Amino acid sequence: MRLSRSLTSYLSGVLLNGRLRAYLDILVVGSGARIFGLASQFVVLIMLSRFISKASFGDLMTAFGFYRLAGLALGVGGSLVLLYHVSRRRDDHRAEIRLQRFSALVGAIPSGAIALAAVFAAGPIAAALGKPSLAIWLRELAPFLLFTTLLIITTGALEGRSRVAQSIFWGEVAPNAVRIVLLPLIFVLKLPEVFVAHVLTLSVLLPWLWLARRMFNRRVAGWQPWSRWDYNYSGKFVAASLFANQLGAADIVIASFLFSSVKVADYAVAARLAALFTFFELALLKRFAPRAGRLLQDKDDAGLDREFDTCRRLAIGCVAITTGGVLFLAPVLLPLLGNYMSARSLVIWLAIPSFLMSFYATSDRLLIIAGQANVALVVTASSFATLIACPFALAPWFGPAAIPAAMILSAVLFYPIVAVRTRQLVGVRTFAWLDGVLMACGCVALAGAAVAGSYASAAIACAMLGAIGTYYVASALSRSAADAYDNSLIFAAGGSPPRPARLFPDKASQ
Repeated sequence: MRLSRSLTSYLSGVLLNGRLRAYLDILVVGSGARIFGLASQFVVLIMLSRFISKASFGDLMTAFGFYRLAGLALGVGGSLVLLYHVSRRRDDHRAEIRLQRFSALVGAIPSGAIALAAVFAAGPIAAALGKPSLAIWLRELAPFLLFTTLLIITTGALEGRSRVAQSIFWGEVAPNAVRIVLLPLIFVLKLPEVFVAHVLTLSVLLPWLWLARRMFNRRVAGWQPWSRWDYNYSGKFVAASLFANQLGAADIVIASFLFSSVKVADYAVAARLAALFTFFELALLKRFAPRAGRLLQDKDDAGLDREFDTCRRLAIGCVAITTGGVLFLAPVLLPLLGNYMSARSLVIWLAIPSFLMSFYATSDRLLIIAGQANVALVVTASSFATLIACPFALAPWFGPAAIPAAMILSAVLFYPIVAVRTRQLVGVRTFAWLDGVLMACGCVALAGAAVAGSYASAAIACAMLGAIGTYYVASALSRSAADAYDNSLIFAAGGSPPRPARLFPDKASQ
């Protein structure tokens, strides 16, 4: 009984008072919203697979992947500019609104131009690919690009104010909720399947209109033009994001060049399931970014070291556990979507690059919030070049599995650069020998399951990932047990006085 009370007291102290609570807050609140978004996303996927044929679904996902990739790339620049500045000066609401207005304009102009160009080029693109129905989806989905870009930019302001749960809700949950409500009407009213494209556009337009009310506040006049540094920072991350958004975006576009619409549909379903592997990691990184930005502003090196270590361990643990859970449920989820059991091996292969990159995700986010765009640009460009080149060379032998093979190769070759550069600039410990051992064990187990294709091998892989994830989460819990909890963006006062920043100046002021 005494042991039980002691253990309960210890866990209570860790969960309620440690730095871990800041991340548990966002996992409970923010990921609660993401769980609804996940469930609704899965329902939407079932609806689409039932409403339209498999070949048409493949063409829809090709157009959707192109516009989603372009929207993410164009929106991330303005979003990160807002995150960078607002996280450092989150109490200046008037400056935030002015900066948000200008950022929205910067994103709207190129996204609108690309959408318009895609409308006129839809026919020739579809003819070149030998997929006539693709032209319809490219034309009808064009407005989706514009409002996706604007929505992403707007959520950057929320994340800068540490409103991570709201950002997740409006950026992910609300669009899927709109789709769940409107998509059945297409079936009930027997409308043409092209109305699916209009529903997808409304799903991003309506949340953006709601959030844009703050931007249209008449009591705050004018806008805040970007500085030269802002344009440079944004431009590099637009390119980096274009290169980095490979899963569920660039990969589907590449698949459409190499394979039939039916195989593209298989790969699209596998990619949508694979996107769930980083489900909790994304919420953790959204929480980490504004906290790290404020710590950099305050030159709190010790606090940044502890924050980085906690987030990194939690991110790896959450990806490993989530991946194991998704793979365990894949034989149940895939039949619900229709004739997609052939996508099961692809889901397992796609788990490997997600698992590998989880070891470097926190380092990458720290470089982003610190304004170090060059590293991200070099790494993502190299990774993207690998994704482009390898599938065209390997597709005759490996089929659609050539795409995850390219992702694995790029993760092994290029993402360690992120960890090395972060250690050089900040001095935090980004990788250890035990990380390498556990990384290898997880990858071998996943590769064996993909090759064997048996339920037993998949169960072994899931168990291995579960054990690895539990180790990292438990170590994060134990290391944060003595830390004081502060509900604000920064830690409680009373520590050592701020010291000069190591090698991270406030680049926006230069």
